[in-house]
Amino acid sequence: MVGDGVGATLQELPMADDPVEELVRHFQDQIVSGTWKGLCGLDEASFDGVMACQATSCAQAYVQLFQIPDTLDLDAFLERMALGGSSKIEFKREGNTILWNEIHGGECMCPLVKRGVVPLEPGLCRCAVHWVRDLVARRVKGPVHVRLLDSVALGSQNCTFEVVVDDPSPRDTQEPASREGSA
Repeated sequence: MVGDGVGATLQELPMADDPVEELVRHFQDQIVSGTWKGLCGLDEASFDGVMACQATSCAQAYVQLFQIPDTLDLDAFLERMALGGSSKIEFKREGNTILWNEIHGGECMCPLVKRGVVPLEPGLCRCAVHWVRDLVARRVKGPVHVRLLDSVALGSQNCTFEVVVDDPSPRDTQEPASREGSA
C-alpha cells in the first residue's frame, strides 16, 4: 500500500539523512507489520498478554523519553502528564477513580500506527489500556484497574479511560508495581 511505508518501493520511501538507516528501518517495520498480522490471529487471552508486554515496553520508553521519574506520587505524576507528552491529557480524579482523557483530535498516538506499520484497529486499544495501567501502577501500592471508555479506533476524537486504584498510597520504589486488572 503506497503511503504507509509497508510494501512501498524504494523510490516511494521517505529518505532520512542516512539512506541505509532508512532502509533498515523500513525492513524492521515490515517485520513488525507481519508480526502484528500474526498476533491478530491469537485467542483473546494470548493477544492480551502480548499487548501487556508491548505496553510495558512502550511505557518504559515513554517515561525515559519524557523524563518522568518513578519517584513521583500519583498526584505529582498526573500533574506531570497533564503538562506534556505525546498528547494533551485531562484528568478528573474523585477519590480512587480517575477519568483519564487523552485529547487526540481523531488521531491515534501509537507510534506504530502513526508510522503506518500497523493499522488502527480496536484490538490495539488493549495495548493502551495496559499502558495507562502500567504508568499508574508505577506510582501506587495498587492494584490498578483500567477500563477503556472510548477511543479513536472506535470512532471518537479522543481516548478515554476509567482508572481505579485500590490503594493510591505511594509505592515503595523497592517493591514491584501491582499491575493487576484491566478491562
